[in-house]
Amino acid sequence: MSGATHQLSSGRSRRGGRRRWWPLGGGLAIAAGALFVFSPLVSWAGQPPPGGLVGRAALASTSVPGPDEESTARVSTSVPGPGKENAARASHWINWTPGPESEPDRSGYDALHVDLTTEIEFATETIVGEAVWLLELREPLPADLCFDFSDAMTVTGAWIADLPARFFQAENRLHVTLGEAPIAGERMTVRLTYGGSPERGFLLGFEFRELAGVPVAYTNCEPVGARTWWPCKDRPDEKFTADLRFIVPDTLVAASNGLLEAVTPLPDGRRCYHWVERYPIPPYLISVVATDFACFADEYATLDGRRMPLTYYAFPAHLANAQRQWAVTPEAITFLARTFGEYPFVEEKYGMAQFPWGGAMEHQTLTSMGSYFLDNPAPQDWIIVHELAHQWWGNWVTCGTWRDIWLNEGFAVYCEALWAEHRGGIDSLHAHMAYNRRPGFAGSVYDPDFIFNATVYRKGAWVLHMLRHVVGEKTFFSVLGDYGRRHAYATAVTEDLRTAFAAATGDSLHWFFDPWVYGEGRPLYGVWWDRLRQAEDGQTQVRVRIVQEPSGPQLFTMPLDARFLLSNGEIFETTLWDSLPEQEFLVTTPAPPESLIIDPEQWVLCRVHYGALPSAVAGSARAPTAFAPPAQLGAPYPNPAQSEIWIPLRWRHPVTETPGITSGNETAIELAIYDAGGRLVRRLAPRYAGPREDGFHWDGRATGGAPAPAGVYFGRLEGRGLAGETRPGTAHGVRLLLLN
Repeated sequence: MSGATHQLSSGRSRRGGRRRWWPLGGGLAIAAGALFVFSPLVSWAGQPPPGGLVGRAALASTSVPGPDEESTARVSTSVPGPGKENAARASHWINWTPGPESEPDRSGYDALHVDLTTEIEFATETIVGEAVWLLELREPLPADLCFDFSDAMTVTGAWIADLPARFFQAENRLHVTLGEAPIAGERMTVRLTYGGSPERGFLLGFEFRELAGVPVAYTNCEPVGARTWWPCKDRPDEKFTADLRFIVPDTLVAASNGLLEAVTPLPDGRRCYHWVERYPIPPYLISVVATDFACFADEYATLDGRRMPLTYYAFPAHLANAQRQWAVTPEAITFLARTFGEYPFVEEKYGMAQFPWGGAMEHQTLTSMGSYFLDNPAPQDWIIVHELAHQWWGNWVTCGTWRDIWLNEGFAVYCEALWAEHRGGIDSLHAHMAYNRRPGFAGSVYDPDFIFNATVYRKGAWVLHMLRHVVGEKTFFSVLGDYGRRHAYATAVTEDLRTAFAAATGDSLHWFFDPWVYGEGRPLYGVWWDRLRQAEDGQTQVRVRIVQEPSGPQLFTMPLDARFLLSNGEIFETTLWDSLPEQEFLVTTPAPPESLIIDPEQWVLCRVHYGALPSAVAGSARAPTAFAPPAQLGAPYPNPAQSEIWIPLRWRHPVTETPGITSGNETAIELAIYDAGGRLVRRLAPRYAGPREDGFHWDGRATGGAPAPAGVYFGRLEGRGLAGETRPGTAHGVRLLLLN
């Protein structure tokens, strides 16, 4: 799913020439020189669709059969009124976070197939529906069959194997009582009828609109909006096949998942669109968009030379823009197929259907594309690629829980970057990833604070970008292909991805996944370097010191590319594995280096600041002997700061005698502030060992009281020997301080 930068105005016209666009007999729609051919039709020869749903009154008058009167306790025989009355009912969705949907499935059944029929009543903004489920029972065997279904909808009947069943609705669940003792492995058919005005879900659910006098009905059910309009087990790890029938006025077109099996005329100026989805699909990807579409077509040449239809549905006023913007689709499918394997739903179709929402949604085989992207004259290939990539990462392999949604969204954002690389080379890849940097990412990639935040999308993409560099180009894409095939048409969780890469590399990669996916923040590196000695042949020993200042609670272990520009004009590159708060590396270069760049290609989501070693400024030929201070510095805050910074100091216990400044029997240490050039800016008052946490307060001023200019500073714990020699601290003895 993707969101646009702003929502559409509900009052803006999206229509024109309504009567010019509607399918004619034989599956053709003709207008303004455009020709759209539907898939081959299978007619019901005027007979009603299976299941008995034939019209707007079919369920409104249905009585609920049952062995006694108790089965009618929760049933109303009338369909609820207009949808606008339900606006207030959706308030309980506002603070939704992954809950039972992310826990093990204890329903006691697996859904195998659904035959779903929905009549859309535009005048009353209601729907009348029937869901016929084929289920298979499993351990632990259920006492009753439980479906997620909004209390705003009214169930009018339930049958198991054509026999009436007891049912009740409570807390947005529909419970259907099993008549006999269940048996593991038993398959049963459950038929449910219902009607009402769908409430708004977490993002949308089922929505009615009218634009320029033309009705529109559409869905967007990620993550848990399917339950707002039809009864299902609303989990991303529940996949099944589907027959989908939508009854609409015969002036409108209903676009949905899979292949169009039939378009059947019905009495009273209605028409039934029957779509067949034979690939497994989870509830949130079931979709419909119904309005007076202008339809056009293209085709994709598969990797083995076959032809697959591309079907497009646009508002008539946007037809020209849609034909222009969506023309890139065949190239994009080919690129992704060559990268990850053939388009996963090649026996059906791919398409896009415009809908009046300020984003886009990757419904299986038919992306719903917001009008915003057709109003925008700038190229929109990035959003086309993003939603198309979900057909692999989200639909072919679906996140097993909503806590793992980065496996959908992070992958799709990274596919945008891969597309940029495909079109413009490696520089375009890095430019696109630079665009996806943010000053900070809240929370973790796994189990995020909000499942559609920048951490999931952009940092999730960065996780893949860094992993590609860590394991190597060939291994990265090979493992993704294997991972996809292993979990094809099913689900995966984060640990499945980690173990796939672990198996290929022989490395558990916990050191990578734990901080980057399960942890928070990113590293900030402070880098100093100097030349220690030079041999007669020019080889030079270089000392590189790296201080890591993570923005989260944990340190990061990362291979950092180091690029030295040498005095002879050549470039020397090596890799430094950084994993400690402070770490020193000795590097031998073939000639004296003139400069050093860490992570020159920006493969790591980090910030790097460079400084001169304080000892070099002091004129020392070598670094002074370090001491292990009896305390360590915590993460400064705020950091960056306007002026005031607090640097926590945590004393080690028990306090032992340590070379340093002493006052009586107490041990004391100082915090020295250096600028990026290694010049001493300020030495803060000493702190003495004690039983409690302490800290240093820096008011952002230099010695003498003048405000220090904005920039990068380094705070270092120091002690003094008997001769007054400064001894820098180690192990969390240095922190980066940023002044804005």
